[in-house]
Amino acid sequence: MKLRQTIQYLLFSMVTIGVSACSSTQKAEEQTPLVLVDPPIIVEPEQEQESVSPPINNGLIHLPVVDDAQIFAEFSDALPAIVNYFTRLTEAEIIDFYQQEFGSAYSQERKRDRLTLKYQKNDEKIRVVISPQNRKRQVDVMIESNTLLP
Repeated sequence: MKLRQTIQYLLFSMVTIGVSACSSTQKAEEQTPLVLVDPPIIVEPEQEQESVSPPINNGLIHLPVVDDAQIFAEFSDALPAIVNYFTRLTEAEIIDFYQQEFGSAYSQERKRDRLTLKYQKNDEKIRVVISPQNRKRQVDVMIESNTLLP
């Protein structure tokens, strides 16, 4: 019973304070408007769970490129990851570079002057395509998952 009386007293006090604040003798122009501001609502983004494969570093997938690569396209935030670039290196130098990066290619095919090399490293399939472009070579590298998604 004392709790009910205390709550009634507090409510009565709050109403009394509110009424006395409204019945101030100041003119309407002089009164400072009472502005109630709701606290900001902060919505945290949902954390997505993603599987991280070995070549992913800092949210980006590492796509190795030669030193003088002039990259014109790169998509390395998810698999399949792709990088396209030009280089002045010879075809043999590019093949050596990727052999050091990925080991021996398990498949090598040439069609219409384009050489396609296929590699397997960890759970990824890697494809490197080398094609002549004027006095340079265009290199396209694609890394994709070798595992089947459910």
